[in-house]
Amino acid sequence: MSGDLEAARALVAEAEAHDGVSPVSDQALLAAARGQRELFTPPEALGILGQGEVDLVVRPEARGRGLGTALLTQMLESADDGDGGELRAWSHGENPAAEALLGGAGFAPIRTLYRLALDPALLPGDDRDPLALPVPDGYVLRAFDPESPADAAAWVRANAAAFAHHPEQGRITEADFALMREEPWFDAADLILLAEDGPGSEIAGSTWIKTVPAKDGSRTGEPNDGAAVETELYAVGVRPEHAGRGLGGLLLDATLARMAQHHPSRVTLYVDGDNEAALKLYARVGFTIDQRSTQWARSGA
Repeated sequence: MSGDLEAARALVAEAEAHDGVSPVSDQALLAAARGQRELFTPPEALGILGQGEVDLVVRPEARGRGLGTALLTQMLESADDGDGGELRAWSHGENPAAEALLGGAGFAPIRTLYRLALDPALLPGDDRDPLALPVPDGYVLRAFDPESPADAAAWVRANAAAFAHHPEQGRITEADFALMREEPWFDAADLILLAEDGPGSEIAGSTWIKTVPAKDGSRTGEPNDGAAVETELYAVGVRPEHAGRGLGGLLLDATLARMAQHHPSRVTLYVDGDNEAALKLYARVGFTIDQRSTQWARSGA
């Protein structure tokens, strides 16, 4: 399995470099690593099936040969031999070929996801400490402590509460979180917690930044060893019982301040197309729609 996973990650990275968007979600790869989803690894392609979802990608230079159709057919037959329930799949970015493939297999669009982008020039100065921003009484901003099991458990509880109705983010378990912290991009300083002030306090909200090398390999000429990076707002959320106090805006300010310290060449985030409140919040600081992805669903056999 480890060899298959390494090959899968390599193929995903190759496709992402070619297409400008990852063809497989982090959650799908994480579930495959835990044995919760099945890997399909025919030559020149990759499929991931399980938990009601199907992911598929064909190596860029091997496309147009019917490999995607053949692999999707195999995966759907495997799914129908199982529980036969509803299946969901993503068409990442503007991808007419993927949409035609899914439509031909009986899938229909059900959800839109936007990738938003921000001009890095709109970030605050890199001398702004994200942990020193003014906070309401009773709260404190601090970085996640990777050596603290209590911090990990508290973050999972807060994340589950903040994303209770989110089909992917709200399902993260402590075991999932542990695997995510092993990813090469993880940096504890990029996970900022908004905690209740006091001993044994719970986490009221958090913002998590994913920082990776720029896909074009360019350089910024700024500090950070000269290497250009892309910073993505991976997840920001506030527990429902703390809503209505401006904490979402505070965490977004902390996000932008932390991003500025990386001197990124690209700044992005993902948000559901029907999340009007979030879209308005991000638009106020300069984010614009950069790309649209669509989730498709197919009823059970």
